[in-house]
Parts: sequence; C-alpha cells; structure tokens
Amino acid sequence: MFEAKKAPNRARPFAFFRIVVWMVMLLAAVGFVINGYASVVIGQAAAAMSSADAADMNPRIALAWSVGYALAAFATMAIALATLRWREKARRAMRVIALVLAVWAAWTAWIAFGQWQQLGVVLGQAGLPADLLAAGMKHRNILFIGMVLKVVSVPVLAWLSWVLGTLRVRQQFAAPAL
Repeated sequence: MFEAKKAPNRARPFAFFRIVVWMVMLLAAVGFVINGYASVVIGQAAAAMSSADAADMNPRIALAWSVGYALAAFATMAIALATLRWREKARRAMRVIALVLAVWAAWTAWIAFGQWQQLGVVLGQAGLPADLLAAGMKHRNILFIGMVLKVVSVPVLAWLSWVLGTLRVRQQFAAPAL
C-alpha cells in the first residue's frame, strides 16, 4: 500500500575528520557553558564589590576574558556545525580554528608543564602538613592529566587543519549539501 521512501545514495564516503570536528564542537560547548556561567558569577561579584576592593583587584579583566572566551567558543561551535553540514566557507574557517587551537594547546601545555614542575619542587620540601601535601599532589596530578590531553590534542588538531585542506576533502565539500 505505502512504499517506504529510501534516502538518496550518499555521495560522500565516511570521513574520520568529522569525528574530530564533533569533538571540537562538543568541547567548545563545554567551554561556552563554563565561561558563560563564569561571566555571570564574575559580573555579580563585581557589582557587589566596593570601590576599595575593586582598586586591589580589577574584576573587569576576568569578566572580559570570560566573555571573550565564551564568544570564541560560540563561534567555534557555529563553525564546527557548519563544517558538519558541508559548508565550504566553514571548512576554510575550521582549518584556521584547528590551527589556532593546536597552537593554543601547545602553549598552554608548556605553561602547565612549568607549573607542574614548580609544584613538584614545592611539594618536595620537608615539613609540609599531610593535608596540604595530599591537596598539592591531587592538583599536580590534575595538571599532569590536562597537560597530557593538550599534548595529544596538538597533533590531532594539526592533522584536522591539514586534512581539511586536502584535495579529497575539498572535493567532498564541493558536492551539493544535503
């Protein structure tokens, strides 16, 4: 009676880079939520501060950083989504974003490595209370895990930037979008 309509044949083969773009989009969404919330909290704290407190610590710097990060994360989400929808302009923009994120991950991994080393020196001192030593070791382990994840993400993001510029991928984006 009723025939099921079949989807048209897919013109594009499986593309591993799309998984990486999805991961970038999801991580950008996490950064957007965290920094959007931080912007609200910092804004409320800045409004509650007296002028004497604000002279010692300028909350506008933290607020500007948080809002800027949230906006950059939102732009990254939008471009990643457009890339997943096979938009050519988004492919070009995603190449740049992947390269910028790779450089950012390398830079922040280097900074985290320095902090990890300094924390190791501090925790190696004799006479530290046990609770402070335990909290410091936990923080050092978190720094190490974050640093390793950033180091792993550098070649992945550099690969993403490269693969989005290859002829095979450019030809896939040239096909009409579904």
